[in-house]
Amino acid sequence: MKDLPSITRSNVGRHVVETCERPDGTVLLRTPEIYPVNARDWHGPYSDVTAALADFTARTALPRISRKHLAYLRRHGFAGDVCGKEMITRLDPWTGATTLSDYELVEEIANG
Repeated sequence: MKDLPSITRSNVGRHVVETCERPDGTVLLRTPEIYPVNARDWHGPYSDVTAALADFTARTALPRISRKHLAYLRRHGFAGDVCGKEMITRLDPWTGATTLSDYELVEEIANG
C-alpha cells in the first residue's frame, strides 16, 4: 500500500489551514472551514510550507487603503457603516467572493 501524504492542521490568524506535502516535495494548502465552500479547494503547489503560509497570510491580510481610495469607495457605495463600524466591500483575494471587510488606513506616498 502506498504511503499517503500527511496533512498538517494549524491556525493562521483566525483561520484553520491544512498543508499537505506531495511526494515531489511541493506543498498544497487549503482552508477546510472557510466560506464560501468552494474556497475550501487545495491551493498551490507551493515550493514549501513557508511559501504556502506566506501566500495565505498575504492574501488574507487586511486591505491597506489610502484616504483618497476610501473616499472613492464611499462615493461609489463600496464603503459604509455596518452596525456602527465602517467597512468596505471587496473581492476577497483568497476566496474570490465579494465580502465586507475591515481595512487599514495608510498614508499616501507623494510621488517624486
